[in-house]
Amino acid sequence: MSEPFFARIRLPEGRRFDAAEVTRLVARLPAPAPCGPSVLMAGRLTAMLSPGGGEVQMQRTARGLAEQGLRVRFWRPWEERLAEADVVHLFGSQREHLPLVHEARRRGLAVVLSPITWFDWRSLWREPWPLRRRVAACAKFWLRSAAPMLPSWRRELYQACNLLLPNSAAEAEQLVRYFGVDPRRIHVVVNGADERFAQGDGRLFARRAGGFHFVLYSGRIEPRKNQLGFLQAMRGTQVPIVILGDTVPGHEAYHAACRRVAGDNVRFLPRIEHDDPLLASAYAACGCLVLASWYETPGLVALEAGMSGVPLVLPAAGCAREYFGPLAEYVRPTDHAEIRTKVLAALARPRSPELAAKVREHYSWQAACRATRDAYATLL
Repeated sequence: MSEPFFARIRLPEGRRFDAAEVTRLVARLPAPAPCGPSVLMAGRLTAMLSPGGGEVQMQRTARGLAEQGLRVRFWRPWEERLAEADVVHLFGSQREHLPLVHEARRRGLAVVLSPITWFDWRSLWREPWPLRRRVAACAKFWLRSAAPMLPSWRRELYQACNLLLPNSAAEAEQLVRYFGVDPRRIHVVVNGADERFAQGDGRLFARRAGGFHFVLYSGRIEPRKNQLGFLQAMRGTQVPIVILGDTVPGHEAYHAACRRVAGDNVRFLPRIEHDDPLLASAYAACGCLVLASWYETPGLVALEAGMSGVPLVLPAAGCAREYFGPLAEYVRPTDHAEIRTKVLAALARPRSPELAAKVREHYSWQAACRATRDAYATLL
């Protein structure tokens, strides 16, 4: 048997250990080598052109799993071969994933997919596409609803992966309903938020926004996020509004339409990096957070803002209600009167300690990464 750790430490005659000295000695020991499965992660190739919640989910999952001792790295397809690993974990329902999935399976690697998806024909109909394309997209949706076994690249992707990690039970139900995924290959992993969002300094962002207690609408500027519908609903109210986010490439005309509708009470500010203290400051400074999107799964900004208890107004479609229950208000994206009424009511409410406690207890990245690691264990 090897000699105990403390037996190998020699102190001068008459000296004793105290707690502080033990702490210093242990701190000098080399960090333990990573253990557990080796994981390669990858998202869509254009992810960082317009990063959003999916990219944050991938990065924070990688960081959290590394902190739990797993060997995690991002795969660089143009610089390296598909190296030996135990798990390939992909983020997003992307057609470009298919060749990688098939090659990884051929090499005997387990493939895990976080789909980060939601299916709603109303959202398809509202896309800024020609009428023929919108009709075709909605027709495909209804056909898929009636016959989930029909071939498609999405079905091929979902069926080829060993395990799917949707962010909610509602998303999991859609995978089964529309693509015939075996429920035994589904492991729900909720999204998370950093605890630092509970303690932001609102003064930092207030200087940029022109004050406190404004309506914050945070997210990439694109039709699905429905900034235009929200601004139309709030026209004439004169409450301060901050639209926070960058335009998704290809949707510049939509951004221009939003600016035409916006009044003098609306400020458009660029996206803030996720690790920038200014983002936590924005949540601390605002009076309520609004996402009147066509759907959210559930929207990372909602979890981050909810960490501080700020009143939330969220879309009725998607899985936000599964996360927040009665602790948030829900709106339909086309009901401008409902949006206006519930946003003004939320702006008048104080912050909710109950909401903040629920997010901290149930939706931390530590909990999400533990669930992800448990999912890997079912494969290995």
